[in-house]
Amino acid sequence: MRLADYNTYIILFCVVIGLGMLAGCVSLDSSESESSTLASEQNNPISSTIIGGRTGGAWSVFTEGVAESIRRENEDAVITVEPGGIVENPPTVGTNKIPYGLSYSMTAYAAYIGQEPYDKAYKDIRAVSVVIPANYYQFVVRDTFEYDSLDDVIEKQIPIRIAVDQKGSAGEIITRSILRSYGITYDDIISWGGSVDHLGGSKSFELMADKRIDIAGDAVSVPSNDILEASTKMKLKMLSLSKETIDFVSEDLGLVPGTIEAGGYDFLEKNVATVNTPALLLVNKEVSDREVYQVTKAIYNNLEYLRTVHKEFNNLKGENIIDVGEVPLHPGAEKFYREKGLIK
Repeated sequence: MRLADYNTYIILFCVVIGLGMLAGCVSLDSSESESSTLASEQNNPISSTIIGGRTGGAWSVFTEGVAESIRRENEDAVITVEPGGIVENPPTVGTNKIPYGLSYSMTAYAAYIGQEPYDKAYKDIRAVSVVIPANYYQFVVRDTFEYDSLDDVIEKQIPIRIAVDQKGSAGEIITRSILRSYGITYDDIISWGGSVDHLGGSKSFELMADKRIDIAGDAVSVPSNDILEASTKMKLKMLSLSKETIDFVSEDLGLVPGTIEAGGYDFLEKNVATVNTPALLLVNKEVSDREVYQVTKAIYNNLEYLRTVHKEFNNLKGENIIDVGEVPLHPGAEKFYREKGLIK
């Protein structure tokens, strides 16, 4: 072999060896980086906040139940629960001021697309799961109220005194839709000599007990603490909605027909036809897929525990936990449900 060829051979040999060593280092660095990231994720406990309902209300109980499910499933998880409101929570989550929150599917979707009661769209809202499958619209009256349906009241233009929730709340929006199904507004009720007051549940029933309110309407869980408490002070009954009204409101607001079964309250002796909307756990889209996967898994794995928290959780099952309506699922939640075969 000539000296020139030998030198060329040595140079090429060194280049090949050098490239091999470099590739090994890159592979090692990449492997170590992936292992480091995985270890970091596994050793980084969930630390987050969920915004729920007013302190002492049923929604605060629901929220704490969800939080405890996450703690039970994830060692060292730190989950804080803060008070909130059905209408306020979607924008709070949508702007990532608080990453998780509860709301109705109706209000969550309205916030997502920028529909009443919201003046802009919050496109970063995502759904994790159904929490409470049904929250029913409930028209409550004193037992002595002489009419058993809205049809009679409206046909005869009875000057009813009606209490609805705060303007722009889910229940109040449903109330207006119910009246629209009859082709009337609050102004029509007032023109008949009636009145419309925007009041919270406890205040509504306080005035009803004083015979200053005839009807109180709102969308709440069954049983509602406000209605339970009111039933200890006066005899109550509940009005059903007509099929035509149920169909109209369901189409108008994206709700579904529902039935409050006899015995849902001690005073309820027969089924009540109405509309309902599930309550959802929402999350901001920026929360990691890994974390949302773990949160979804925690809720799913703790359904038995949740049923000990509130009787409304008895209706939450594997087959309806994904019925979140039109709000998109977070990819982390979707991954879990696909693994469980709940979605294809």
